[in-house]
Amino acid sequence: MAKRQFKRRQAVIEALAVIMKRAEPTPFAAEGPARAGVRARLCLAGWPWADADAEAAEITRNALARAGARRPTWAEGQLEYTKENEGPRTREQCKRCAKPLPEGHYTFCGPVCATAAKVDRNRQRDREELRIAEAASRAAWTARQPEQQCPACERAFRPKHPTGSTYCSRACYQDARRLAGRSLRMVCESVRADPGD
Repeated sequence: MAKRQFKRRQAVIEALAVIMKRAEPTPFAAEGPARAGVRARLCLAGWPWADADAEAAEITRNALARAGARRPTWAEGQLEYTKENEGPRTREQCKRCAKPLPEGHYTFCGPVCATAAKVDRNRQRDREELRIAEAASRAAWTARQPEQQCPACERAFRPKHPTGSTYCSRACYQDARRLAGRSLRMVCESVRADPGD
């Protein structure tokens, strides 16, 4: 039982590490949504919230380590940080529309660009967080599913969707459909070729 749970846990960590490697701008952008997705699945599986949160935090921490993420120092996290022994960068163009900045403006040319940039950033963040939370939740769900055998290639696999997959991949499904069509044609041709009936 413990070995099976360990394998499931490792599968979730691997799936999250792949998600975190693709996250933009850094793997840490996926940390919160991944933790929330895993915690939600554990709570749905009957875990108490505190235990689910602790386990989700541990899984997320391990996934970040496997993704090769390194937390920046405090100085690296500051807005003015560029490189050691260099001063802060000064912006000459609007961050959103690239027009020259008016006197006294440091990031955006006016309130319209500032508001639009904030709305764009929030929409992008919400979309990304939702995608990551869904992927983490799907990885946790997949790890809990029993292994099945693919009828086409006879490999063991776990279904990735609640609809119940019969085949391990789309390629196996398409191969099986193609073969089913051929056998049907062969039956039809043999019936047509038999003049005895």
